[in-house]
Amino acid sequence: MKILKKLKPEERGFTRTLWEQVFTEDTKEFLDYYYTEKTKNNEIYVIETDHDIRAMMQLNPYVIQMGKKAIESRYIVAVATEPLYRHRGYMAELLSKTARDLYQQKMPFFFLMPASEKIYYPHNYRFIYAADVWSVKGTDGEELTIQKIVELQNDSGVTLRKAEGKDCKKLGDFAEEVLEKQKIQVYTKRDAAYYMRLLKEQESEKGGILIAEQDGEMRGILVFDEEDGLAVREPLIQKGYEDVFDKAGVILKKEEKKKPLIMARLLNIESLLSSMVCREEMDLEFVLYDPVIRENNRLFMLKGNEEHLVVRTRTAHTGKDDAVQKISVDALTSIVFGYKELEKIEEEEKEIFSAEFKEEISKLMPFSPVFINEIV
Repeated sequence: MKILKKLKPEERGFTRTLWEQVFTEDTKEFLDYYYTEKTKNNEIYVIETDHDIRAMMQLNPYVIQMGKKAIESRYIVAVATEPLYRHRGYMAELLSKTARDLYQQKMPFFFLMPASEKIYYPHNYRFIYAADVWSVKGTDGEELTIQKIVELQNDSGVTLRKAEGKDCKKLGDFAEEVLEKQKIQVYTKRDAAYYMRLLKEQESEKGGILIAEQDGEMRGILVFDEEDGLAVREPLIQKGYEDVFDKAGVILKKEEKKKPLIMARLLNIESLLSSMVCREEMDLEFVLYDPVIRENNRLFMLKGNEEHLVVRTRTAHTGKDDAVQKISVDALTSIVFGYKELEKIEEEEKEIFSAEFKEEISKLMPFSPVFINEIV
C-alpha cells in the first residue's frame, strides 16, 4: 500500500538513507550537519510503500522579508525518489500535497533551487531570482586560498578574518542593514541564529564566512567554501566601502551574466497580493487559473492608491466574467516578482494581456529586487 504522509519530528532521520542513495555528492560531514541542525524544525513529506520510504520532499522554514512585511515561507530541498520507484508520479504528488497544505496556512509562496528548470516548470514553478556570479583572485591574478587571504597584509587599514560563533549577532545586524539600504524587497531575514546555522553549514563543506573590517568596524562579508577550489557567494558590502576587499588584496570580479537560481510557486494568492502596494490609484480585475490549488481559481479585484490596497475575491461566473482578463498562476509569478517584462511573459506563457490589464498591473509595485541565495 502506498501512503503519503508528513513525518513526525522523531521520524525525520529515517530519510537520511534515501538522501545518501540519491545525492551521492554530499559528504558525511554535510549530512551530519543537516540532520543535526536542519531537521530540528523542518517538515518532511514522504511516500511509503511496504513501510519503506520511497520518495521525499523536505521543507526548511525561513522568515522572508517581502516589502514591509515579514512572512513565513519554506525552502524546498531534497526532492528525491528511490531509483526503482521513479516515473510513477510520486514527485508530482508531493509537490501538490505540500502546495495545498501551505495554502491553508495562508503562506504566499515557497521556493527551491532546481536541479533542472524543466523538472519544475510543469508544476507551476517559475524563476524569481538570478544571482550574480563572482570569482576571486589575488592582485596579480593568482589563485587564492582562505589561508592565504587571512595572511594578507598591507597598509590599507583593512583586515580580513574568518567569522566565529561570537560574530553571528553582529553578522545578522550588518546584513539586515546592508540589504535594507540596498532596497532589496525580498530576502531571507538575517539574525544571530541564521548566521550560526550558516557558519556550521559552511564549515561542514570546508568553508566559512569571511569578514572584512576597516576602522575597527565590519564593512563587508562573503560566504565561501573550498571543497573544489575557492568559491564565493554574493558579498554583502556596506555602502561607501565597495572596494574594501580589493584594498586588502582580494579582487572580487562579477561576471556579466547572472545565473538563474531560485524558482517559486505561488500559494495563497490573496495573502500574497494583500502584501503588495501600488504606485498610484489603480482598479484591477482578473480571473486566476491554478490547476493545483483550486481555491485560487477566483475573480480577484484590486483597488487602491499609494497609501492603501484592498484585495477582494469572489467566485468567477461563466458568462458574467467572460470579458475579464484571464491569467495563469505561472504568469502571475513572473509579474509579482518583476522577473520578466509583460511582453516576454505573454510570449513564454502563451497568454494575451489586454491593454487595460497591462496599464493597471503596471501600477502594482513588484517584489523586486530579490536576494535569496541560500543552499538549504
